[in-house]
Order: sequence, then C-alpha cells, then structure tokens
Amino acid sequence: MLRQLVVAALVLVCLAAGPWWTRQVSAQYRGQVNVDAVVVPVTVRDAKGRVVKGVARNKFQLFVDGYLVPIKDLHLENDLPISLGFILDTSGSMAGRKLDGSRNLIMAFLGERRQEDQLALWTFGNDRVLERFPFGMGWYLLPRMLETIKPWSTTALYDMVRRVPEAMEKADHHRRAAILLTDGVDNASEISAAEATEIARGLETPIYVLGVEPPPEPGSTRLSYEEILTLIADGSGGLYRRIPRAEDMPEVARTLLDELSSRYILTFTTSGIGQRKWRPLEVRVAGHQTVTRTGYVGTLP
Repeated sequence: MLRQLVVAALVLVCLAAGPWWTRQVSAQYRGQVNVDAVVVPVTVRDAKGRVVKGVARNKFQLFVDGYLVPIKDLHLENDLPISLGFILDTSGSMAGRKLDGSRNLIMAFLGERRQEDQLALWTFGNDRVLERFPFGMGWYLLPRMLETIKPWSTTALYDMVRRVPEAMEKADHHRRAAILLTDGVDNASEISAAEATEIARGLETPIYVLGVEPPPEPGSTRLSYEEILTLIADGSGGLYRRIPRAEDMPEVARTLLDELSSRYILTFTTSGIGQRKWRPLEVRVAGHQTVTRTGYVGTLP
C-alpha cells in the first residue's frame, strides 16, 4: 500500500511539471526572442542600365547567407510615401555655384513632394554636423533655412557617413533614402575611406551620392574622390552620380525622383533565434540586374 502511494505521488509531481519533452524545449529557447522586419529597397535594371518597372512578384528571389528565403511583402515604391534626408556638404570647397546648385536640387525635390512625404536637412562642414531641418517640420520653412547656409572651412565627409543612421532615425516611412551632396573632398575625418565604406555596407538606408563638380583625380595610386564616393553609395545599396555642372541640378532631381519612384520595397522577417551577426543578402530578378543593400545585422529568417 505504501509503495502504491509513493508511485502515485511521483506521477502527480511529473504531471505538475509537464511532459519531459515540453520541459526540454522550454529550457532550450528560454529568454527573449527579438524578431525584426528587414526592409530591402531594390532597383531593377536591364542590360543597358535602364530602370525596369512592372516586374512581377514571382520574378523576385531573395537569398540570405546563400539560402533562398520567402519574401513577406513586395511593393512598388511609387505607391508609398517617402522620407528623404538631404545631407549637404557646407565646407569651403562647396562655395559658389556648387552650393547654389545643391540648393536648387533640394528646392526641385520640394516642388515635387506629395502631402505625406517627409524631408529633412543635415549639413556637415567646419568640424560640425548640424540638423538644420528635422523630419516633420513645416516644409515652407525649408527655403528660408537654405538661405542661411554659408560654406566654410574643412570637410569630414567620411565621418558624416557614420552619422547617417542618426540623420534618418526620425523618419516615419519605410520608403526612405539619404541624398548626399558633396564634391568628394575630405580633409578632416577621423575615420578612413575604407572604414566609411564598411559602415555604408551595414546601413539600412541607401545613400544616393551626387558628386557636385568633383575635382580631378589625385594622380597617384590612391583611389580618386569619385571612386570612393561610388564605393560608399554602392555599399549602402544606393547610387553614385557625377554632376559635372552645378547648373544641371534640376534635371538631376527629376531623374533621381523617377528612379526613387521605380524601386521595389521588399520585406522579410528574421526568426529571432540564433546569433545576431552580419548576413549577406542578394536579390535576383530573372533576366535583369538588381541594385540593393548588401546585407543586414541580425538572425536568420
């Protein structure tokens, strides 16, 4: 009788603790699970580099760490509001028509904005990075702010790349881009061009770099200013474009707006399980070329 009571008691204890398989799985995954949505802007081009619109969803394939991953959502960017962060070089080398042309480009974007779109303006120069016009401020104040900007002193271009997440953190929309206007000269950064390029690879926001009348190549084995700007733009999933004449800025604005309206916004969800680390990603579209971010930091999908 005593033996039967002991066995019954042990059974009750095991039932209260739950089945053995439940206890084992709970112990394995105990702790917080962080699931992130990764946003991937994608530009599709043909063999001649022209932007391609109207690509069917089933033509897209997403690979993370070399594995094919399901795409959660896919939208044509023109259907969504956008947050644009302008980052303007205000060093001494931008004085005159370069700065005037940059102002004209920003005003051209302002003239094309939709009611729900957002604009912000940051400047860098004279060893200072300033938020001049935050997201959400009344757009009618932007022209007045542009009139107050005066070029002066040195350029810390590579350091500014490190500040891009800060410049874009108040943006409300998933559809976003940073537009960097500079002549490419850097003479005051604490980090190197290689470090800036590596930082760009990890950014969530693509950088569209506009080289405003960039100076001639340095004439040595070092990378030219334009080659460095191209590496930064490509690493972020954006684009570098050379502007040989500041007077061409309004037309450049129209071309860039068309490209920004022709991107696709692809999203997928990470699992939240495993190691958070750099994960290379690739988007393939049958018969076309794609331009997108090169990876993200997080767990596998």
